[in-house]
This record gives sequence, C-alpha cells and structure tokens, in this order.
Amino acid sequence: MTTFVLINNTSDLSGEQERPRKLLKKRLSGQKISGIFFYSEAVNELLNEVRLNEWLEYSLSEGISLYVCRNSLIKRNISGEINPAINVVGLGQLIEGVLNSKKTIVIGDL
Repeated sequence: MTTFVLINNTSDLSGEQERPRKLLKKRLSGQKISGIFFYSEAVNELLNEVRLNEWLEYSLSEGISLYVCRNSLIKRNISGEINPAINVVGLGQLIEGVLNSKKTIVIGDL
C-alpha cells in the first residue's frame, strides 16, 4: 500500500524538530511512501540547510520524490531559494499524489 504525505507545518510538532525518518516512521507503519508534498508554512523547512539535507538524504535513500508548492513559495517570496533537487509544482501534483495513493497522511495544521 502506498501513502502520500502532505506536510503543512512542522512548527507544531513536539519540542525539537525530528529527523525526517523518525517523523514519518512514527506516523506510518511500514507503508511505502509515494511522495512528500511541502505546503503552506512547511516550505520554510526547505530553507534551513541542515533540514533540507536531511530531507534530501531521506528521499534519496528511500527513492521518494519531494515536491514543494509553487504558490506557497511565491506567497513567501522565496521561490528562487529552493534546491533544484526539489520538484517545484502546483496543487495539481498534490491532487495526483492523493488520487494515486491508497492513503494520505497530513502533518501539521494549515
């Protein structure tokens, strides 16, 4: 079973920021992740070099595509600051990810 992950915000997670592998492992029980979509405030997660490298390392080791919402970047005036390894896409990619997966996990409030 594949699961698509939508990350809205990581600031409301308990205490310190968790590493991606640990964060997702707690919410998924051995399910294969088909993609991770950063939306809303979660796009700021990709501006921190340490956090960005953790996400990139995780996605490469697991073969998971990372997506970031173009409009969320534009709204925060950071569209030119995203690593080219991250797919900058529209909300259509979010819809496609949800429809093509058996399950969707949402992390963080809007």
